[in-house]
Amino acid sequence: MASLLEYPPTAERSRGDRMVRCADGLLHYSGLATCLTELLDVAVHRYAGREAVVETGGGPRLTYGQLWTSASRVAGGLIEQGVGIGDRVAIRMPNGSRWVQAFLGVLLAGGVPVPVHPGHDSAQLRHIRADSGSLLLLDRDLPSGTPFIDDGAARGDSALLFYTGGTTGPPKGVELSHENVLSTIEAVLRSWGGAADGVRHAVALPLSSAAACVAQVLPTLVSGGTVVLAAEFDADSLLHTLDVEAVERLSAPAPLYRQLVHASGGEVGTLRFLGLDDELLSVATLEQLGHRFPAADVVSGWGMTETGGAGMILRTSRVGDRPELPHGGMEFAISGVVDDGAAGELWCRGPSVMRGYWGDPGATARTIAGGWLHTGDVVRIGPAGEVRFVGRAADAVEIPRGVVYSREIEDVVLAFPGVEEAAVVGVPTTRGPDLGIVVVPAPGVSLNVDAIRTYLDGPLGHRLPPRLCVSVPRLPRGSTGRVDRRSVRSWLEESCSMTKGSIDVG
Repeated sequence: MASLLEYPPTAERSRGDRMVRCADGLLHYSGLATCLTELLDVAVHRYAGREAVVETGGGPRLTYGQLWTSASRVAGGLIEQGVGIGDRVAIRMPNGSRWVQAFLGVLLAGGVPVPVHPGHDSAQLRHIRADSGSLLLLDRDLPSGTPFIDDGAARGDSALLFYTGGTTGPPKGVELSHENVLSTIEAVLRSWGGAADGVRHAVALPLSSAAACVAQVLPTLVSGGTVVLAAEFDADSLLHTLDVEAVERLSAPAPLYRQLVHASGGEVGTLRFLGLDDELLSVATLEQLGHRFPAADVVSGWGMTETGGAGMILRTSRVGDRPELPHGGMEFAISGVVDDGAAGELWCRGPSVMRGYWGDPGATARTIAGGWLHTGDVVRIGPAGEVRFVGRAADAVEIPRGVVYSREIEDVVLAFPGVEEAAVVGVPTTRGPDLGIVVVPAPGVSLNVDAIRTYLDGPLGHRLPPRLCVSVPRLPRGSTGRVDRRSVRSWLEESCSMTKGSIDVG
């Protein structure tokens, strides 16, 4: 039977003075607000005259008072259209002030926002609307009516309904309760420390994700900060925004960070924090970010929609005795043989973990067992007891000398000089399963693909065939901006099935 190593062994590091272990065996925050709208209402009255949302490019600049008033009118308009307590309302808009007004308006009407990624196609949108039972879709003009504010929800009630990306099937609804959301906000604010009060925070991640909405925007608003948004940032417009808006925190996707390091311009000294998403950056890109933003702490984070978008802070360099720090109340365990660097699945539990998958108790029961969320992420324990993420359980690939995972090989490849992006997938071949590696060179670099194969001999334990390591100008990406690994795999499978010799497509 597989072992289960709890990590950290105790939760003392994250308890503070407000964590209580309850009858369900989980740590919970004491003293939380009753619901999300109550917490936001307190912030609005405390910071009424401060800027809450700034939309770049000549868009609105809304104070907390103005944002709350406009959202309450949206709530009134929704009620006039029949939205009642607990009704779901889908929101499909680009990032901007209208998205925030729509989101808050649904909450204030007593409804449950269902954020939809603007990149989802019509079929995915239809699925989400039907699956969630959304009464309305907000995608153009916002309704307006008599101002209304409902703050009567309880902590256990449904607060938000996010849908996973749907890269391996139809998007699944992840139901977060008010306690889930409030706990995530509390944990994130604690991780920000004294830098939270009044922070100016540019968010370039899609607000339709829990990572952006729950773990970035809401903590900023609760702490009296300013959320700086744009429908779409490019490197030049973002650098201009960081300067003129005196931005202190930036949360952005990996492709935008790659653009930033190659854009013209000098150092940006106001930035104090760079938040990465879960896509790996090359060693060279991280170094260039350090030069461009010399005062910024560069961190990434582990989290899932199922954990409210947060869970663990991962730093690019070791801080203290470990390079990672769990968010408050979150406990981790590793399933499987976990000694001597072996890999095991990461499990977690805590007050931020979802209520369940919307309308799918079977999937919920398969994913949450005994209070533990089975994340599907695989980790190794490092020599100092640190957690190192190596990939998804579904990405395990058997090679001649054992099993490897896509992410850990990508991490190695991204340290090779001149490699800017990499995607690693398992590929079936006539010789059996093998790894396929696709790399994107940095601008102006011509990569020697055979040198990359040699570079990987050590970690792989065998040499890649020529047709399984290739250089391409760009990686395919899906509608939500993530690397489309299925397309990468299909392309490599097709190249490996060619019968005319052993052409090196690298």
